[in-house]
Amino acid sequence: MNTTTNDAVYANIALIEQRLQRALALAVEAGDAMRQREFNLAIGTLLPMQEDVTDVDALLKTIFVLHRHGRNNRG
Repeated sequence: MNTTTNDAVYANIALIEQRLQRALALAVEAGDAMRQREFNLAIGTLLPMQEDVTDVDALLKTIFVLHRHGRNNRG
């Protein structure tokens, strides 16, 4: 893979890390809310996680496409 592709893969991995860290923090908060019997708060806390998980899926797919593209264009 060339430098541009490597940089793109690295950037996507960094974004995945950020999104997963936020998702983990939200899961912890939701768990705390459930321990306090705050069901609606727990569910509401999880709502942004849906976007994070969707983003992670898209970023991961992008990484795999970049990897395949890099392997196929080695000449």
